Amino acid sequence: MPTNSSNAESPAATSSSRWFWVFIAAVIGLGWYGSKVMGRMFDSTLSYGKPAILAKVEKDFSATDRNAQRVQFSQLNGKVRVVGYIYTICPHGCAAVIAEMKKLLEKHGAREDFHLVSVTVVPDRDTPELLKAYADGLGVTPNDPWWFLNGDRLEIDHFMSESLRLAPSKLIPEDQRMNPLDIYEHDLRLTVVDRQGQLRGHYHVAHPQAEIAEMARTKLQQQVSQLLNNPNL
Repeated sequence: MPTNSSNAESPAATSSSRWFWVFIAAVIGLGWYGSKVMGRMFDSTLSYGKPAILAKVEKDFSATDRNAQRVQFSQLNGKVRVVGYIYTICPHGCAAVIAEMKKLLEKHGAREDFHLVSVTVVPDRDTPELLKAYADGLGVTPNDPWWFLNGDRLEIDHFMSESLRLAPSKLIPEDQRMNPLDIYEHDLRLTVVDRQGQLRGHYHVAHPQAEIAEMARTKLQQQVSQLLNNPNL
């Protein structure tokens, strides 16, 4: 009986169809492999690209924490540290700085080789008792790796500007203050110090331009993870 051509494919058509699907599978496979390779290259760049060393923190700094205990910056040697100014009534962007530090705490707070440090701009006002109440209000417990420090104003300014290379705080003229307690202008950048006490970066996470602030936050998070996960950097 003759074969109905409408119900059966020729061997040539069957072969073409088979090779078409082989080609599609190959394209999908190559695309998947390429994405994996590119992903590994991107991860490698984030994980192993050595960040610059800006300076060595040579001098120590002694201060009083929120529990009225004397501490020294050198006690944190061997840990990755993120340090910044704090002003409990700051109207200029401290909230964004603290929010970014809280993100770091949530992500790395369980590690023994990580620590946060907030140093008051106005030690006469931000006493240890006030800093304790402030930290409690943030939900930062005494066991969390985060110091809220008060100390001599001149010593604070010297350490933060000379050792960490942050801009010195300065008095705001009365006619330029946003409110009566808005007394000092200060650097809003966060500073990263590695295990060896080397200064690795400044991050303006409260920059007035949203795009720059977002880029700084992303880079900060990446660098802290990078230093924690690669102890030899």
